[in-house]
Amino acid sequence: MSKGSRPRPYSVSQAEFSNNFDNIFRKNNMQVRVQEDNSKVGQCGCGRSPTGKCCGWHGLTEEQFVERKELYETGRVDLAGREVK
Repeated sequence: MSKGSRPRPYSVSQAEFSNNFDNIFRKNNMQVRVQEDNSKVGQCGCGRSPTGKCCGWHGLTEEQFVERKELYETGRVDLAGREVK
C-alpha cells in the first residue's frame, strides 16, 4: 500500500451523503420551458420609452428624462440622444 491509498473517513453517513447527492444532482421534476412571445422581446418595462421598445432611458434621472423626451418629441435628437441633422 502506498501513501494516500486508504480512503478518508466519512464526516457524514453514506445514506445522508447519497440523499444530499440526489437532492443536488437528480432532476426528478421536469422543467417546462414556456414559449416566449417574440412580439414582447425588447419591450421596455419602465414605461419611459416613447416607442415601447427599450431605448435605455430607464437609467436617466427624472430631469434628464424630461429633457431628453422634450428634445425627442420636437425632433431635435434621436432616441440615443444624438442630434438630428
